[in-house]
Amino acid sequence: MANRLNSKVETSVSEHDCGMMTEICNFCQTLYWRNELDSSNKYTICCHDDKVPLLNLAEIPDLFKKFLTDNSLEARNYQQHIREYNAALAFASMGAEVKGPPGNGPYCFRSHRQIYHKITPLYSNERFKPGYGQLHIFDASEANSRRLENNPS
Repeated sequence: MANRLNSKVETSVSEHDCGMMTEICNFCQTLYWRNELDSSNKYTICCHDDKVPLLNLAEIPDLFKKFLTDNSLEARNYQQHIREYNAALAFASMGAEVKGPPGNGPYCFRSHRQIYHKITPLYSNERFKPGYGQLHIFDASEANSRRLENNPS
């Protein structure tokens, strides 16, 4: 009996194919799958019938498009460390005890307990290196060199 309880049960899960994203929002041209219609038979999750302005992808600099869509070593590095890059340029840093979801599902940001923001004092001293909002009041080249001095936390 104990042997049967300890043995792993294998199940066969059939692969599901959602098909191609062929449906298009009339306002912002976001792509949808056919089954993503809302109760009024519209695709509105993206811009809520043009009530929420979205960034026009044509206005995104080519370098960022490349980093978000390319498979080069630099692009993969950017995609892997995008949160650190964002935090380096932020006015505050979000902190949380982040836990991955159980199992082998897709990535999902999951926080455990409390979310908090880290900020630095307006003026730096020996204890606090300049960071976050302080770096936005420096000359651009000085701010960049200070960012490079700070270790990511």
